[in-house]
Amino acid sequence: MPRRPVILCVDDEWNGLEGRKMLLGESGTKVRVATNGADALHLFASHPVDLVLLDYHMPGMNGDVVAEQMKAGQPDVPIALLSADDEPPESALRWVDAFVSKSESPANLLLIVEHLLDLRLRIAPLDGLTGWRGRRAA
Repeated sequence: MPRRPVILCVDDEWNGLEGRKMLLGESGTKVRVATNGADALHLFASHPVDLVLLDYHMPGMNGDVVAEQMKAGQPDVPIALLSADDEPPESALRWVDAFVSKSESPANLLLIVEHLLDLRLRIAPLDGLTGWRGRRAA
């Protein structure tokens, strides 16, 4: 049985985190969650992750700092930076593969996730993970 892709969702706002967890879980992915940068780095280092959805504004450690540390260890894992800002500072985008507005529709978020997972598979094929296609939202 092929393994499902694993997405690490990181956000200090629990409601948004839970909504993304449900949406992504229903689309066929396994979702791990963290509510701060330190916990995210621990999960990233201790569990296989295929994609990271990472909030930019978090107490203690902003998403760009977390992304930089993640990319230093595993540069082939795509990271999408999420923010309610129209556009984060240019320096915040240095370590990420995509910027996603938190106001993005669920359907578009699923398309972005699918695209980033497809890129991941082209860069570093994963054992047992073949041809994942999330259910497209209407």
